[in-house]
Amino acid sequence: MKTNKTESNCCASSNCCGDNDTSIGRRNFIKTTSLTAAMLAVGPLKLMAGPFSHQDFKNGIPKDKKLSKEWIESLYARGDAFSASGKELEFIGMPINGIGTGQVYLGGDGTLWCWNLDGEPDDVWKEMGQGHKYMKPVTPYSPMDQGFALQVGLGKEKQVFRLDSSGFRDIVFTNKYPMGDVSYADVACLVRVQLEAYTPFIPLNRDDSSYPVTVMSYTIENISDKVQDVSIGGWIENFSNYRTGANNSNGTRLSQYSEFKGLSVVECWAKPLNDNATHKDNVPFDHANDFGAIALGLLGENKPDWVDTLRSQPGDEGLFDAKKPNKNSKKEQERPFSDKAYASIGCCIKLLPGASETVSFTLSWRFPNARHVTGFGKTEWTRDINYYATQWSSASESASAVVSQENELRAKTKLWMEYWYDSTLPYWFLERTFIPINCIQTQLAGRMALQDARYSLDEGVTCCEGNCTHVWHYAQGLARLFPVIERECREQVDYDLSYKKETGAVNFRCSTKTFREAPDGQCGTILRVLRESQMTTNYSFLESIWERTKLSMDFVIKSWDKDEDGLLAGGAQHNTLDGNWFGQVHWLINLYHAALKASAQMARQMNEPQVADRYEALVSKGSKAMVDLMWREDFGYFIHIPELEPEKTRGSTTGCHIDQVFGEFWLYNLGLDPVLPREKVRKTLESLWLYNFSPNIGDFRKENPKGRWYAAEGDAGLVMCTWPFGKENAQKTNFHKYYNECMSGFEWQVAAHMIWEGMLEKGLAIGKAISDRYQPKHRNPYNEVECGDHYARALASYSAFMAICGYRYNGPEGKLAFGPRMQKNNFKAAFTTAVGWGQFTQKISLGKLIAGIDLKFGRLELKEFALDKVKGVSVTDFKVELDGKRIKASFKEGAEQYILQFDSGFSFNEGSRLVMSFN
Repeated sequence: MKTNKTESNCCASSNCCGDNDTSIGRRNFIKTTSLTAAMLAVGPLKLMAGPFSHQDFKNGIPKDKKLSKEWIESLYARGDAFSASGKELEFIGMPINGIGTGQVYLGGDGTLWCWNLDGEPDDVWKEMGQGHKYMKPVTPYSPMDQGFALQVGLGKEKQVFRLDSSGFRDIVFTNKYPMGDVSYADVACLVRVQLEAYTPFIPLNRDDSSYPVTVMSYTIENISDKVQDVSIGGWIENFSNYRTGANNSNGTRLSQYSEFKGLSVVECWAKPLNDNATHKDNVPFDHANDFGAIALGLLGENKPDWVDTLRSQPGDEGLFDAKKPNKNSKKEQERPFSDKAYASIGCCIKLLPGASETVSFTLSWRFPNARHVTGFGKTEWTRDINYYATQWSSASESASAVVSQENELRAKTKLWMEYWYDSTLPYWFLERTFIPINCIQTQLAGRMALQDARYSLDEGVTCCEGNCTHVWHYAQGLARLFPVIERECREQVDYDLSYKKETGAVNFRCSTKTFREAPDGQCGTILRVLRESQMTTNYSFLESIWERTKLSMDFVIKSWDKDEDGLLAGGAQHNTLDGNWFGQVHWLINLYHAALKASAQMARQMNEPQVADRYEALVSKGSKAMVDLMWREDFGYFIHIPELEPEKTRGSTTGCHIDQVFGEFWLYNLGLDPVLPREKVRKTLESLWLYNFSPNIGDFRKENPKGRWYAAEGDAGLVMCTWPFGKENAQKTNFHKYYNECMSGFEWQVAAHMIWEGMLEKGLAIGKAISDRYQPKHRNPYNEVECGDHYARALASYSAFMAICGYRYNGPEGKLAFGPRMQKNNFKAAFTTAVGWGQFTQKISLGKLIAGIDLKFGRLELKEFALDKVKGVSVTDFKVELDGKRIKASFKEGAEQYILQFDSGFSFNEGSRLVMSFN
């Protein structure tokens, strides 16, 4: 694509990508133009950058990114939710089950696929570990036959349409995660159908977000000029023991129709023939991981018009020929295990011309046996029980529990969805910073009933067990959306099963394997303790865990900073790049300083000022020494100083490494002051942009072919490490696996940090590059891949959202602050606190600044509220009102903030609005 001189120089220099919110040209463009979804979906090769020649990449990544004017404008445009149709539907797979209940995808055409409720891997490790999942995205598959269909017409003139791509020609999927939206139309069909699919997903409410239930609501509209008789129904297959029972007949298949208040349901399950029945490896039939039950329910007080608990064929054939439920269908129906077994249920409605009606179904399951046990000190692959299975004795009962409060669960799920997307921020940004939370709705997450309901969190789906500290401490979204889960992981895993109380060491992987410490994971876990404390309303959590946390901080000092000069050095420093680094490692030292800074704050909160002074002294010495020893002014970034001879060195050495100021990122997330000089941090981030951001990874990889592919030809991305000034002393074998790659969790960390530092456009560009890579025409937009599917590190994306809001929160101290990094005159976005969530707004007009908090869930306790200063606003007076009533407050003006303090503090509940005016 040809570009003019202005376009090709966009973001080429280090001073053109600051906060460009004041740019008249761009601002006016955004005000007067709404980029269409089609334009925003244009592939990066056609829209983003270029043209480039092979020579441009010969000496590394070109500094001139040649980003097009249109693509830069797309960073800021509000745009629309992504949608897909036609061939773009085939990759879509949105997790739509409760937290820790297995994995079920909602497909682009509304089918449910990737049913994995037993936790056994669907893919061999080789495929995942070598990175093939990005380059070869999976398409719909399922171990069972399940679906829905319509019958439409009058008398004998009736047609059947499956509610999927085989039944309708015109299907559109629109993102509303955590809810699904699919529309169906066909010239041959006299009705239109709209599907709303969801599982309860309510931030801060872990229990109501952990149902093994999916609700499928179909709104059917008669678009003809005649009355239409419509039947709608679904079917399920009895797939208990579908893996382990394939070659034996030691069980019996059962099915039954039941009625609950507001729910009629058919359920399928299996049982062993006798107490001695086993499958392969002599494991009892009912102890197999794939032993379980599935149920299909019809919501409403009206009973179904037909059910079939002895259905023998898959699909929609004969589906609408079944009879009304009777005494036999209410009895347990039994058949040989070797038989294929299905059940179905449905209803009939009469629609007048132009009329519509909604019919809702539930799909629910209970697969009690868990395999996620290697991470908790038991013999590998021994049996555990999924926690959710202890809450309901059957698949039907969990569906009934949802139906009994379905109006409230749906309303709160929808309220969060609407408030998240009802924002002034670009849709693409809201989607990509939020979607990675769906990893907890996959096989990645399990909750173990026989181990005090502890969470077993893999790194990715069927990838690397054991709540890995040096992966999970990148993740920020779970702590802000479901803080109780992260809090319990600190209490029950990191500082319990993974903890050596004699020394303070924390195993970086809670597993049956050899105990091993890693400084990045240990420091990251210390930082997470402060974060988890901040997401509470008092200090009780910190009080319970502080002594262990303090000992773990001291372990880092004793192990890697023996002379207490504030620098980690000497000995093996294992880390998330799966190797031991030696010497003075910039990013590990910076993380160490951040952990010391956080520990000092916690020590003061626990009334231990001498401990805090010691930690702060180490930071003061170490940060200065890090600059003196490791800063290269001629490079514009920090370097790793190895201690081994060149041929044995593993690390980035003189390269520009993606995580070199990772600790500063963490300090922003905790609302703590930076450690390193800000000008050097910003220059480092500028260097990452210049030397590591490639507008076309394909061109970069032609020169650097080795390593896994998480970005392909035509994709842009931030490369892990480059050597713009020549490669020195870098490991020559096997470590290209990390150096040459683009992994979204690392990229999001840098993008968020750039936004925090005021480098808005560069941070957005890195995030948008990730968004472009995960468009539905390329691969599944709900699955950010690293070593495995739905990789947890991608949850660093949520920090980019916090950064753009300027969000800081300290629950025990009752402090909340915002400072929008864009759209400062008219800003709106969702937020969460320890026990409440809602929407923050900021508007500026005629020199007057008005901030509002609409609380939509829970409650909020406030002692202090702060706003970042905005140019053009001069404050001489203020007013605070709660639901129209004046609230007493005091005001002070800091160097960078306006601060309101409420001496006695106050709290308010959902449904209230707090308004703060400054003029």
